[in-house]
This record gives sequence, structure tokens and C-alpha cells, in this order.
Amino acid sequence: MLNDIIGVYSKVGQSGRQDDDVYDRFSHRWTIIILAVFIIAISAKQFVGTPIECIPPAEFGEEHKAYVENFCWIHYTYSVDDNTPLTRQMVRGANGSHKTPYYIWIPYICLAACLTTWIPAWFWHIVGHHATFDIPAVINQLAKMKLTNPDDRIENLTIIAKHYEKAASYAKSTNRSSRNIFRKFISYSMFFAGGGALTGIYFFVKLLYLINAVGQFFLINYFFKIDYWYYGQRILYGLFSGRDWVENKQFFPRIVYCDFAIRYLGDNNLNYTVQCTLPVNLYNERIFAFYWFWLIFLTLITIYGITVWLMQMSYRGRRSFLKKHLRINKQICMKLDECNLFNAFGERYLGGDGILFLRLVAKNTSPVIGGELLGILWERYQARRNATVALGIKMGNMKSSNGDSSFGDEKPPPFDASTLTYNQQPKKN
Repeated sequence: MLNDIIGVYSKVGQSGRQDDDVYDRFSHRWTIIILAVFIIAISAKQFVGTPIECIPPAEFGEEHKAYVENFCWIHYTYSVDDNTPLTRQMVRGANGSHKTPYYIWIPYICLAACLTTWIPAWFWHIVGHHATFDIPAVINQLAKMKLTNPDDRIENLTIIAKHYEKAASYAKSTNRSSRNIFRKFISYSMFFAGGGALTGIYFFVKLLYLINAVGQFFLINYFFKIDYWYYGQRILYGLFSGRDWVENKQFFPRIVYCDFAIRYLGDNNLNYTVQCTLPVNLYNERIFAFYWFWLIFLTLITIYGITVWLMQMSYRGRRSFLKKHLRINKQICMKLDECNLFNAFGERYLGGDGILFLRLVAKNTSPVIGGELLGILWERYQARRNATVALGIKMGNMKSSNGDSSFGDEKPPPFDASTLTYNQQPKKN
């Protein structure tokens, strides 16, 4: 089991993923690393060290002491406030006592927290990568690209641009012909971010990260049967007031009691109550104190990340991103004739999915590569539009010069960028 945990830990710590941002990495990478360290530390104390020490009755020998400790470890114990007298009439779990059955399950609870944290990343990997195109494969190819040779760099970026155009064309044709209402609903619901199924899935994954960060409080509350919401606040109060972390240790008690019976022949049963100490709770107390503050930080940073992406994918944010990189590459000066072309390029040609893809490229490689890829897409879009206009003018001239054309009295069919192949270049006159 320990080798499997170490193997998972080494894989999670690698930075091979190229399909997210720093806010997502706090969840699916650093949170899982922290939980893996917790699992290793607690498991080492439970399975290698001595998790519990009990004071057996005076007549018990050394073998009986081991039996008592094993019995109390696998059965639940209970804690009693220091000011409450311990009487034989006390029933476990009542009359001021507090059950503590959870400490043996803490490694598995941390493992369940790892799985819930990994679910959004798994969903993005399974669903998001197939919504339009495989983003990690494209970004990994860009990351391996050599920047020293400008010709090779432009050639590779052109190949990526062609691949994006074909993938976007397939996605648009699929959306038009598909009867998948759920896919269309996701695309149309992203109207504020430019539309697109990939954009909708990306924001949904970020919402899953937020649900996971908040839901972990409910998960710990459910398994531990404690008020974990206020655990960190009590720790802060104890630190600032000069007291111990948690008053009377009702969350992770270090001193507990255990009831057991030794049965003899007939009805002659002897009941015992022993006092035990749980050294493992000294680790659990600090681990879950740190994890409380980490979950608060994770919730806040996830909300901040969603807010940043909402601003970046808004109408103004999308236009600002495109203008910034096109002006840096000196490919647009925003004349009147370019303004309409720019609007069509940003809203209809790229849309929300295209700008999301370019932003992920810029975040995971460099803004220079993202800007150059955007410049190539802009040049190819201009070339296709110029070729479309030239072809439309040529067919109009043919009709005016030939009184009898094959169209008769009908108008020639309209032409737009989608009527030409992606590799077609404008012809020189």
C-alpha cells in the first residue's frame, strides 16, 4: 500500500499537464500532494508505530496488555470531560461522553478526499479534451518547439493553426448536425464568454473545483461527527488567548476510555474500563488544523480564479486580449476596414473556444508563442476573406460581361470564408 501511495505521489508531483492554470493546480496537484503526505505520515504511525497505549488492570500480564490495546484500537473509544466524573452508570456516547471511532479510518478519509479532488481533473481530461480538440497534445507540441530558428517556429505554428481550423470546422459542423441538446445548451449558455462547448465545460470544471473545496468540510463533518466548520476558529482563539489549541480536546482527544468484557463459563462476565492515550491524535490534530486553513485558502483562490476567467472571457476581455497581441505583432492598426474584419474574426471565427485555447497556450507556454499563433490565425483569416471577396468580384464581372450566364436571373450564391479550403491562398493578379 505504501509503495502505491508513493507511486501516485511521484506522478502527481510531475508538471506534465499542459491544459490548466495555476488555480486548478492548487486543487488537483498541490492538494493531492498534501493529502498524500498526510496519508504516509498517519499510516506510518498507525501501522509501524504505536497508535494507542492503555493502562490495563493490575492483575493483567504483558500478554493481556497487548490484547487490551488491540481491542481498544479496533473498537471505538470515548472521551470524557475532565470535570465530569467517570461512573459505572455512564453509557458510552451519552451522559457527557464523546465517541471517537474515526481515528482508525483517517488514512482512508484522506484517500477519499484525494479522489474527490481528482474528479474535476479527470472530467476535464475525459470530456473536455474531446469537446473540440486535444489541448494538451497541441500545447505539448508547442512547448517542445525550438525558439532559436524563426523559420521552423513559424512553420510549426502554421501547422498548429491549420490543425485548429480543421478541428474548429469539424466541431461547428457537428454542432449544426447534432441532436445533442445538452451539448447545444452548454454552448449557448456561454453567450457571455463567446459561446462554445469547450468553454462551457471548462467553466463547469472550475465550478467542480469550488464544490470540492467546500464539500470537503461536509465530508469531514460526516465522517468525524464533529463541527469542523469552526475548528480553525477555535484553534485561532486558543493560540491568541494563550490556551491549548482546542479546549477539552473533544475533536481529537489524547486521553480516552475503553470498555471491554472478559467472558468466562456461564454468566460470569467481568467488565473493565481502562484509560488509554492516543499519540496518533497529536498528529491528527495538527494535520487537520493545517488542512482547515488550506481548504479556506483553496476556496478563496478558486473563487478568485473563476472571477479572473469571467473577466478575461467577457466581451471586453476577449477584445482586449486580441488587440493586445495583434498590435504587439504589428498586424493590426484598427482602421475602419479592419474593424469589421476584427469583429468577425473574434466573434465568429475564434469565438469563446478559440480564445480560451489561445489563452491556455499563452499560460502554459509563453505569451510570445500565444501571440505568434494568434498572428498566424489572423493572417490566414485575412487571406481567406480576401480570396472570398476576389472570387465573388470575379464571378460578378463574368456575369456582367456575359449577358446570358448560367445563373440566369438568379443572384450568384453568396461566398464566405467557409466556402474555401483552409489551405487556399489568395491568388496574385
